[in-house]
Amino acid sequence: MSPTRISRWIVLTDLDGTLLDHHNYQAEAAKESLSLLAQHNIPCIFNTSKTFAEVVQLRQQLGNSSPFVCENGSALFIAKNNAETAGFSTDQADYNSEIIATPYADLLRFLFQARQQGFSFRSFNDMPASEVAAMTGLDEQQAWLAKQRCASEPLLWQGDDHSLQQFRQLIRQHKLQLIQGGRFYHLMGDADKASAIGFFRNYYAHQYQLAPSQIGVIALGDGENDRNMLEQSDQPVVIPAACGQPLTLTHSQTITATSPGPAGWNQALLAWLEKHY
Repeated sequence: MSPTRISRWIVLTDLDGTLLDHHNYQAEAAKESLSLLAQHNIPCIFNTSKTFAEVVQLRQQLGNSSPFVCENGSALFIAKNNAETAGFSTDQADYNSEIIATPYADLLRFLFQARQQGFSFRSFNDMPASEVAAMTGLDEQQAWLAKQRCASEPLLWQGDDHSLQQFRQLIRQHKLQLIQGGRFYHLMGDADKASAIGFFRNYYAHQYQLAPSQIGVIALGDGENDRNMLEQSDQPVVIPAACGQPLTLTHSQTITATSPGPAGWNQALLAWLEKHY
């Protein structure tokens, strides 16, 4: 898509390790670019492995009332009536939602059967909030929010590489997928973070009375589970991982930020905004 055809832009961003610091989960270093996005009326859509409960709390802290995507593309949420105050509600009833992947109860049923077959792992459903907190660095209240899931399940693999390959085969047979995130594998149905791109192109095209091709998508992410979202965007921004090498994309317009986490997020978007606005 040629940039000259784009009339309005939207941002889709990963959170952990991207907008949020990998170690302390803070976004302070990105405040300047977040403020400028709001001034230019550019929606900043969180597209994350986090749960609804986690995201609405974070949106309140950051003053973000845009739609959002949870659990690696499994569920989308838009405040009803597009009301500013509704955008900060913690009640799912105040949002129009779409669960586009396998429901949580079906995932737990699959994991129970897999464990009966001898596969070794430990998932969030197996862990009390205190253990999730210890594994993630979240406090116990945040860990409890992370356990409130609707369509995906993080797990720690405890078997060897050979049994992991057998587990992946079983997953494919059940038309599920296993995505590797920053800390955990994520079991989920047939969706990913890229699922949100077409949806929000159409949503904002309707909002702005434009053709979907006139809605440009900037995507920011740092992990393998962000790859499809980045590749399918108009302007991918790779945030260097806190550890290891940054993602390498095939997209010709790829920008790689100079720093990990929110500092890199801020730098890349400030440079982009200066060029376009």
